[in-house]
Amino acid sequence: MKLQELRNVIDIDVDGSLARFSNMEAMYLKYLKRFITEPTYDALLEAVANKDYKGIEIAAHTLKGICGNLGLNTLYNDFNDIVKAVRSEDNALAISLCEQIQPKIAQTRDALATLD
Repeated sequence: MKLQELRNVIDIDVDGSLARFSNMEAMYLKYLKRFITEPTYDALLEAVANKDYKGIEIAAHTLKGICGNLGLNTLYNDFNDIVKAVRSEDNALAISLCEQIQPKIAQTRDALATLD
């Protein structure tokens, strides 16, 4: 799949992200593909399993930044909601949001894996 076609599959701001990457498409693609194996997501899952709310906050905040830079809009907003929930000590909501984001992560990773 070509980069511009990705918009038809996931919520992504290709143009804005390319601008952040100085219109260097090859570099942008490199970092998009790295998201497929981003270890911070595994850290988030581990923090959720351990009910480590500080760990959830740190991982979600990191992932929010990564998604923001890559233009992954829906994921950016979802990770932002997780950070807000933890910071407001609504831990049940934070855990619920972490569970709800899992299929979106899988869909995004699957889509990114098809990039040329």
